[in-house]
Amino acid sequence: MESVEENFRNLKEFQRRWTEIGFVPLKDKEQVQQRYKEAITRHFEGLKMDDERKNLLRFRNRLDALQQKPRGNQKIKAERERLIGKLKQLENEISLWENNIGFFIKSKNAESMISEVQKKIDDAKARITELEEKIRIIDMHISES
Repeated sequence: MESVEENFRNLKEFQRRWTEIGFVPLKDKEQVQQRYKEAITRHFEGLKMDDERKNLLRFRNRLDALQQKPRGNQKIKAERERLIGKLKQLENEISLWENNIGFFIKSKNAESMISEVQKKIDDAKARITELEEKIRIIDMHISES
């Protein structure tokens, strides 16, 4: 069985070969690009790993694709800033929700409201973990380039 890293290397090699193809006539470009995206999607779906790892692998693949484009490093740094903004927004929302739980205790339907808000907090914390991992991947990507 191939490892995740080996699959990723194979995908990067495929992507490198794809970029070497060169000019595609405009009339065919959209169809060719769509078939490429479908092939990449099929590859990801065939990988034996959980959805979280697949998403991170897709993210790394997207960074590699951005790197190949003009001003790729700027786009990657802009993506990092966007992720940091989302992370800070989630942290602020969590603080607000945790503060609001104190007010819900005095309410009639406190249990259901607290449960609902706690689920939002848990989901946001999971999303923060994912964002932190993506930021770490970008930082590694930037240091390697």
